[in-house]
Amino acid sequence: MSHIELISPLADSPYDSELVLAACHQQQVMAGPGEALTGRPVTALIDTGSDMLKLRTEYQLPASAARRFVEQAIKRERLLGVHHPHKTWFLWTPAGGDDTVVIGNIMPRLLSLNKHDELSERYSPSSQIGFMAEMLDDYLAVLVKDELSLDLCLSNFGVDADDHLFYLDDDFYPGSSLTMLSDALGTWVRALDWLDETLATALGKVLSQSLRQHFSDTHVITVVAEGLRGVFIPPQRQVVAKALIQALYGDQTFSYQAPKPKSNGSVVALIGDIHGNAPALECALEYLAGRGIDHGIMLGDVVGYGPHPQQCVEMVQALQGWSMVRGNHDHAVACGEIRGGITSLASWSLDWTIAQLSDDERQWLAQLPVYQQGDQWLAVHGSPLDKTFFNGYVYQMSYVENLDELSERQMPLCFHGHSHIQKTWRRDADGDAGDSSRRQRLAEAAHVLVCPGSIGQPRGGETGVELAIIDLASRELEYQRLPYDMEATLADMEKHRFPTEMAERLRRGQ
Repeated sequence: MSHIELISPLADSPYDSELVLAACHQQQVMAGPGEALTGRPVTALIDTGSDMLKLRTEYQLPASAARRFVEQAIKRERLLGVHHPHKTWFLWTPAGGDDTVVIGNIMPRLLSLNKHDELSERYSPSSQIGFMAEMLDDYLAVLVKDELSLDLCLSNFGVDADDHLFYLDDDFYPGSSLTMLSDALGTWVRALDWLDETLATALGKVLSQSLRQHFSDTHVITVVAEGLRGVFIPPQRQVVAKALIQALYGDQTFSYQAPKPKSNGSVVALIGDIHGNAPALECALEYLAGRGIDHGIMLGDVVGYGPHPQQCVEMVQALQGWSMVRGNHDHAVACGEIRGGITSLASWSLDWTIAQLSDDERQWLAQLPVYQQGDQWLAVHGSPLDKTFFNGYVYQMSYVENLDELSERQMPLCFHGHSHIQKTWRRDADGDAGDSSRRQRLAEAAHVLVCPGSIGQPRGGETGVELAIIDLASRELEYQRLPYDMEATLADMEKHRFPTEMAERLRRGQ
C-alpha cells in the first residue's frame, strides 16, 4: 500500500500525509531546460495549482538512508533560512515497490523570478530589480556565513502572495568564490531585454551596498565588477554592463587603461615587489635613468617586509606617467586587515608597516588599480587567471593554465610579480616552456608571462636588485640583476628590530 512519511514537519505546516499522497498521484512533469518547469532532468515536478511537489527520482535509497539524507537537508535548510517556512520533506513508499523509497518535498507554489511576463502583471520593473537584489543579498549572506553558494538562476527564486522571496532549489554548492555572482550578472545582462541602463544602475547600487555590508574589504567590489567586465557581453548590451559596473564602483574610481609613455619610445622598464627596500629601489631607478628609460610598469607590492615603506611610497609616487598596479601587501596595508594564509613574518611586517604610513599614504596604495591594460599587454601583480588579481601565483604548476587564460583573452603579453622569481613562461610553435636567460626574443611567441623578479626581496637564491626591460615593438626582453647597498637595508632592519629570519632571507636571496 502506498505510504507517506512526513519528516520533521513544523507545527504550523499546512500539509498532512493524505494531502501529500494525493498530490503524488497527480500528473508528473520532468524538469529540465526547455521544459515548462525548470530544474534537474531527474527531478519530477507536480504542480497542484496551490503547491509545488518535487520527487527526487535520482535517489534510490532504502528508507533508513533516505531518512538520514532528508534529516540532514532539513537541518541545513533551517540553519540557513532561505527556503519557505512551510517547505516539508517526505518519504513516499509507492504501492508494490521494493525496499527503496522516493524522496520528495512540497511547498506553496511561488512565482519564480524567471517568469517576467507573469511578474510584470504584479510588479513594476524596479520592483523586480528589488527582488533580484534581495536574491543576491541572500547569496552573499550564505556565502559569507557558511561558505556555500546558492544557485543564482532566476528560476531558483520565487515570491509568494505577500511579496516574500524564497530559494526554490534543494541544494547548496560548496565554495566561497564570487565568480558565480559575476557570471550571473553577465547572464542577466545578456538575456534580460527589459534590463536597461537605469535598472542596471539601480541593481548595481544595491549590490554594492550588500557587498559592503557583508565584507569588510571593499576589494570584493572590484572582484565582482571586473569579473563582470571579463564575461562575454554582446555589443548591443555592453552599455548596460557598463552602467552596472559603474554603479558597483560608485565613488571608487580606478583607471585600468595604461597611461601613454612620456616619450615615443617603445622600451619600458618592468619593476615590482619593492617591499619597502629603499636602497634597492634607488639603485633600480638610477640604473634606468642612466639608460634613458623614463617609462615603466610597476607590478605592485611597494611595501611589506622592508624597513623603508614611507620612502618607497614617495619614490614610486614620483614616477610620473608609469603604469602601476596594487599588490597583495599594498592592499593589506591599505585596508588594515591582515588575513589568514600569510606567514607570521609577513603578518609582523604588515602590522609594522601600517604603523609607519600616514592615512594619505595608505589611501594612495588603496587607489592603485588591480590591473593595467595597454596595447597588446596586461599587467597584474599575481596572475591573469586569479580573479582577485593579486593572490594567485604563476609558477611550474600553474603556468599552463595562465597561458591558457591569455589565449582565451587573446592577450599576447602579461607582466606580473608576486613570485619574486625572474622568469618567462611562453607558448609558441614548439609548445610551452620556461626561460630564465638574461636576453630573450619573444616575437615568435603567441603568449608570454613575464616576471621581472623582485626589486627588494628576490627569492631565486641570488641577491641583488632584479628588474626587466622590454621593447614592446620588437618584443626583445632583458633581465637585470644589480648590486646595491644591501647592508644599509639590513642595518635599518636591525635598527627597527625586525625578526632575524627576515634579515637572513634578504641576505640569502630567498
